[in-house]
Amino acid sequence: MAHNTIDGNPTKKFFIEMITRDISIEDAIIDLLDNSIDGANNINPNDYSGLEIELIVNSNEFSIRDNCGGFSLETAQKYAFRFGRPDEAPISHNTVGRFGIGMKRSLFKIGKNFIVESESAEDHFKVEVNVDEWSQKKRTVIVDGNVETSIDDWNFNYQIIDNNSLGYKGTIIRVSNLNNEVKDLFSDSSFLKELSDDIQKLLNFSLLKGIRISLNGRLLNGHKTELLYSDNSKPYYTEGNVGDVKYRIIAGLGEIGEPKQSGWYIYCNNRLVMEADTSTITGWGISPIPKWHINFVMFRGLLFLDSEETLNLPLTTTKKGIDATSEVYKTVLPLMKNAMVSVLDFLKKIPQMGDKANDYRQMLCDNYERKTAMELKTFEFQEHPEKRFDAPELDMDIISQKKDTVRIAFDANKNAANAAKLHAEARSYKELGTLSFEYYLQMEDIEYEES
Repeated sequence: MAHNTIDGNPTKKFFIEMITRDISIEDAIIDLLDNSIDGANNINPNDYSGLEIELIVNSNEFSIRDNCGGFSLETAQKYAFRFGRPDEAPISHNTVGRFGIGMKRSLFKIGKNFIVESESAEDHFKVEVNVDEWSQKKRTVIVDGNVETSIDDWNFNYQIIDNNSLGYKGTIIRVSNLNNEVKDLFSDSSFLKELSDDIQKLLNFSLLKGIRISLNGRLLNGHKTELLYSDNSKPYYTEGNVGDVKYRIIAGLGEIGEPKQSGWYIYCNNRLVMEADTSTITGWGISPIPKWHINFVMFRGLLFLDSEETLNLPLTTTKKGIDATSEVYKTVLPLMKNAMVSVLDFLKKIPQMGDKANDYRQMLCDNYERKTAMELKTFEFQEHPEKRFDAPELDMDIISQKKDTVRIAFDANKNAANAAKLHAEARSYKELGTLSFEYYLQMEDIEYEES
């Protein structure tokens, strides 16, 4: 080393501590799942049927096995095991898993020993790492002509496997000698429940496309985000491009449900990155949009952002949020607020019904069809112009009525209900229910006094 220079290289121990500090264990695991999903996307972006990811999480080990095509030794050498993303890295092709710092960060976060084995169409290799030994690994280089000096060796060794093929194209990751805090979490049933819920929410598009994801042997299902839809009432939608990023915005009504289900859902390349957001990040409380209120419980907004190059998307490093400072998002946010205006104007009117308001909301939920976020991403809004929300009819007679009725609700077989509705020439399930009740009173000759 020259006498007039100062070594500014980070130590590997410091580097590991820094890159793992700001990511949760849940995010680290889902980051690894993202890489498997990206493999599935490379096989068939429209249908993941026949592909699966098996996740084992306990206090002794962590493992992921997938049959999603694997990745080549060249990918491992150039991208997967390098720290950072080289300038010459190829376009990601609508993925969210970033071979760069993500995989290593996740593995370092979980444990002290890991094995990554992958078989692709090109080759079959394995990388085994003891993190403590790797962090102490040095190599000698020649500087200033003939001066030898020792520096950190950041390389990983691999092994080519010629025999004992996996029998499928895929990847296996195993982590042992788990970090102490990870051991405690992995033996906590509440953590496993939270992890299960996170996977089902964040990767719901992939699950609905047919990939099978299991956690400790239990098959997971996608959580559907749905909007109400009818011939008489359609959501607001608009779409376009900001540079290389395609956007689609849809805003309308959802189930009454729990208040925590209301708000904006943002998807980047089909990965849910913000769920039911009602903060200023998505425009709430920024003029002319009011702060979220329980009267807006039925509001549902969907923002889809897609780009072949993942780096163009306004993702945070943990992929659990939006970079609100990005030019893409700053361009899209005013369009989201425009979508909110007409929907919120309608929702503000419902409380005028007084004690009929909840009955009216429930009537909408009972009588309207539902379309999932996955369906709405590509849905053709035939003869429905962009930038228009067709609100349900507000019956002013209902608003002026006194509450002298009760609501009777029950579930019935859908095919039977449709057959009865057709036979009774009823326009809705609600009307069918009214006719059925009146028919019962008549047939049983029940007398009652009108209120």
